[in-house]
Amino acid sequence: MKKLYSFLLFTALCFTANAQLSKTMTVSGGTSVSIATGTTVTADNVNLKSTSDKFSSLMLDGDLLKDDAVTPTVVNYDRYVNVVGSASNNGGNDLISLPVKTADATFGDLLTYSADGGTTPNSSIIVNNPDPSFDTVYAFGPYSNSAGAYINYDEIIDGTVLLERGMGYRAATNNGETIRFTGTVSKADETVAITTTFTGADYNYWNTVGNPYPTYINAQVFYSENKDQLDVDAQAIYAYNSGTGSVSGFGTFGNFTIINDLTNETVNIAPGQGFLVAVDRDAIGNEIVFTQAMRVFSGTDDFILGRSDNQSQKLRLKAEQGSTNFATEIYFNDNATLGLDPGYDAGTFNGISSNFMIYSHLVEGNTGRNMAIQSLASTDMNDVIIPLGLKTAQGQQVTISIENSTLPAETQVYLEDNQSNTFTLLNSGDYTFTANTAISGTGRFFLRMGTATLSTPVTEANALKLFTTEQTLFIKGQLLAETQVSVYDIQGRLVLTSILAQGSDSNNIDASGLNTGIYIVKLNNEKQELTKKVIIK
Repeated sequence: MKKLYSFLLFTALCFTANAQLSKTMTVSGGTSVSIATGTTVTADNVNLKSTSDKFSSLMLDGDLLKDDAVTPTVVNYDRYVNVVGSASNNGGNDLISLPVKTADATFGDLLTYSADGGTTPNSSIIVNNPDPSFDTVYAFGPYSNSAGAYINYDEIIDGTVLLERGMGYRAATNNGETIRFTGTVSKADETVAITTTFTGADYNYWNTVGNPYPTYINAQVFYSENKDQLDVDAQAIYAYNSGTGSVSGFGTFGNFTIINDLTNETVNIAPGQGFLVAVDRDAIGNEIVFTQAMRVFSGTDDFILGRSDNQSQKLRLKAEQGSTNFATEIYFNDNATLGLDPGYDAGTFNGISSNFMIYSHLVEGNTGRNMAIQSLASTDMNDVIIPLGLKTAQGQQVTISIENSTLPAETQVYLEDNQSNTFTLLNSGDYTFTANTAISGTGRFFLRMGTATLSTPVTEANALKLFTTEQTLFIKGQLLAETQVSVYDIQGRLVLTSILAQGSDSNNIDASGLNTGIYIVKLNNEKQELTKKVIIK
């Protein structure tokens, strides 16, 4: 049998016949190895390496066994994990998954794994709490949609928690290093349970999942296989990029790179890469599946380094506040409408609260969901008004500008501020203002697009959204003045009133005192007015 040196220098290596290797084979970052069906390779250990931008890949369709031709080879994957965020570096954690594992691997086991024979275990590499009273708490754990935060596992309390293939985990290292995973390679389809939690006012449907294979997977194949399990407002892959992609181009929003039918379509998901998905709470099965068919032989890097732009007609609008920036994007294509287009529209990540952001609301059929990406028909580029939302604190100076655009030169983009009654042609310059009150919601800003010069614009009559859930009345959108809410029954009798504060953007009114039936709700202030029929159940 052919014997190979233990360190592979080729960018790709395929085994199509039986082979025996030296006791340990090491595959460097950026190298891809394939063991074909019908091939048996024997080795005691296989060490897969990675760096911040290069990941080794092992495509296992044949057999990888020890010398006894029965026991599976121990496969180690030294997976690069981003440095923890601080004021002095550009880190910010990572989302990862287990590319290899043993059947009963626990968090306690993970802490003991070591790439240098025990001298430097993972417990010395993964960040732990510097307080001696809590130094058993590590920056490693999944996202909890019931808590609305990432969990940090405690070695004492969570040491026996079983780690799962296909689960995503938030992690961070002290200096930007690799942590070791040990076990066997999965040769099966893998499923991971997904959940939603009702938090009292809304559902939190975010879950962390991740590539369970030591090879790349095709993001579009994963997306296509699982899209029916994803929320229609956020039918996409949300990949944490540590903020490094926030100013790199289309498809990135704050700390997230979004992958759907419009953006980042050519991305391959790296081995051991985690990401977030928003689950459809009405989906059947409540599982995300990773299949062998998703695997691809090679790729480039992880989400933190970003990807090339999609060159369709689109607009990227950026808001800046000091050194912080956030973006929202508008796309124009022949497959979209003014309403919700699953797979083409994508909401913002709302699993953790953000202090500064810009977003849009759907032009039609708006339910108050903040959109990172809104896709419209190509013909809408000639005449459309898009509600914009902004979140910023009082006293902050904010600049709104066009960061990038592939729109035709004749398309004019105006920003309307109906509080200051101004219209700014963003094609020619930025709009800067200082918030005299905290802003959170829609109602103040609109994006007006067309091919003719804006002359006498008509203020948008209404950016407020009103809807009910059982016995609660919800009013979404920023109120520009103190607002009276009046509720009438179908005989026209006033049955409920309420006063809402100026500047508020999310109001709930208890309607449990009303009987089940149809009602007319009127919202009115000196600048806004809305009347809508609702059903109280």
